[in-house]
Amino acid sequence: MIAAILAVVTGCQSLPEQAVPRGCGEIPRFADNVCLLDTWVAFGLESQRGDAMWRQTHLRALKGMQPERKAARAVVLGEGSPAEWAQASELYKASIDEAPPRLQPLLRQWLNALEARRRLESQSAAAPTAAASGGQMQALKRENQRLKQQLETVSAKLEALTDIERTINARE
Repeated sequence: MIAAILAVVTGCQSLPEQAVPRGCGEIPRFADNVCLLDTWVAFGLESQRGDAMWRQTHLRALKGMQPERKAARAVVLGEGSPAEWAQASELYKASIDEAPPRLQPLLRQWLNALEARRRLESQSAAAPTAAASGGQMQALKRENQRLKQQLETVSAKLEALTDIERTINARE
């Protein structure tokens, strides 16, 4: 009980891991609580850094048809191989409208970044010559880097907004 009150007042970062309330754990949920954005941003960043084994482990843990599990699978698949991107896109589309309103912009941003990567991937696959492909590959790398920087910027803004929200909640 004390941990739950502490989480509401100070946010998830101030709690020791074992005291983190339900909804603030490793697997993100749609529970609209103080940890909502923090949990999803952290999961997205962890997914970017995860290797194939991490992805397989999380995909097994995220089975189910609940919208929050679909969205989490989309995050994992979206950072996987290009062969998994179409499935990730469909999962995002199937779960965004079910997400809490505060989370929907982040999921849409991730979907848009994924769709941009899919377009670039399909353009590079259609390249007629090796020379043209090399130029397109460089363009893809630049675009991918730009999208990653954009994602980091959005994540930083979301973290700042979450800090502001925590401050407001603490004053109430």
